[in-house]
Amino acid sequence: MAKELSRLARNQRLALEIKEVIEKHGIHLVTLDGAIDTTTGNTHMFGLFAWIYEQEAQRTSERIKMALETKAKKGLYKGSNPPYGYVVREGRLYVSDDGSSEIVERIFQSYLGGKGFDAIARELFEEGVPTPSMIAGKKNQTIYWHGSSVRKILENPHYTGDMVQGRQSTISVTNKSRKEKPKTEFIVVKNTHESIISGEVFESVQQLIAFNRKKSIDNPDVCSRPHQNVHLFTGVIFCPDCGSGFHYKRNGACYICGRSDKLGDKACSKHRIREDALVAIIRWDLQRLSKLLDDQSFYNTVKDKFVKAKSKLEKELKACAGKIENIKNLKSKALSKYLEESITKSDYDDYIAAQDAEIQKLLHNKEKLDSAISASVDVDVLGKIKGIVASSLEFQEINREVINRFIEKIEVTADGNVKLYYRFAGTSKILNELMTDVN
Repeated sequence: MAKELSRLARNQRLALEIKEVIEKHGIHLVTLDGAIDTTTGNTHMFGLFAWIYEQEAQRTSERIKMALETKAKKGLYKGSNPPYGYVVREGRLYVSDDGSSEIVERIFQSYLGGKGFDAIARELFEEGVPTPSMIAGKKNQTIYWHGSSVRKILENPHYTGDMVQGRQSTISVTNKSRKEKPKTEFIVVKNTHESIISGEVFESVQQLIAFNRKKSIDNPDVCSRPHQNVHLFTGVIFCPDCGSGFHYKRNGACYICGRSDKLGDKACSKHRIREDALVAIIRWDLQRLSKLLDDQSFYNTVKDKFVKAKSKLEKELKACAGKIENIKNLKSKALSKYLEESITKSDYDDYIAAQDAEIQKLLHNKEKLDSAISASVDVDVLGKIKGIVASSLEFQEINREVINRFIEKIEVTADGNVKLYYRFAGTSKILNELMTDVN
């Protein structure tokens, strides 16, 4: 006996499985709302009520999500604890006056300076800096900083002054597992509070984290972790022939292919370049890029490439979403036929399984398209790139911070030719291709 069928199962598939079990073992089920009473043979509405209760639960869940989304769209913070460095008052974030905001700035600068998550955490712990859990006043607070805490701060977009929420969601009312949403579905409200970190610095850090996450060449199952860099180009300069990172040689103030340095010329030739020569090349190349961006023809070429690439992705995404919606409608029609007993359960299950498999393929493709669109660049980013290049030229020296902000990777060939890969908020591929065409 149950108050109603929804008390046993809000999941339609589970409800139908329960129906099969009780029928197989001769067990009766009676619901107090009168919907189900197997003692009188009242089972033909079992599937219909299961579907109704599942839809009701789904609608309730959607109403709650809509209420939270409405709050997020107003720029109100809906988390339980504000980000480290902020306090929350009436749903608004304000920079804290307890010194934690200065720690946030320090963490970003330290990471750009070449220190890894764990190295930064170790420094903060040794200096007795209050941890996020201590600032939040949690019961299980700890005095220990962890690399994961540092990374969470480095990846939090709220520090740029924008409210970015709705980054995760539950899969469905019957599956409480959480999944990451594509960036195109984030709820972003610009300039809702005072920033601690500039957008340019934040983007540079995200690109550096992504770069450090790349797979090891020798072992694809192992991801590299950010580590403290000793020399200016450590972890940035690579051999294009064998893929190894370059080693710094103190006696010659230069870098050579790491594999050649370890295993000799038989493993790889000694690609070599002096540090001061590489610094001069980078400065000259940034000046050249600045001149290219001042060229209106070059600007229009890049702009057209961005527009065409993004338009193509958006069309593919729309077509994919249409196919998914069509399959959902077909599944709904199949359910109606099953409830009307026009088709057998076996036929219904086979059909649903096939459609679910197709939806999974489409969802996977949709996720890839969402990611591609998120990684694509809006045309107004060119102006920002121009400003970034100009600001890089204002630095008195090419130091580790400049390298981490502007350079993704450097390759040096056996004959001494240097190829630079720029970051610039995801536009490096197009810019490098165009710069190659100009040469």
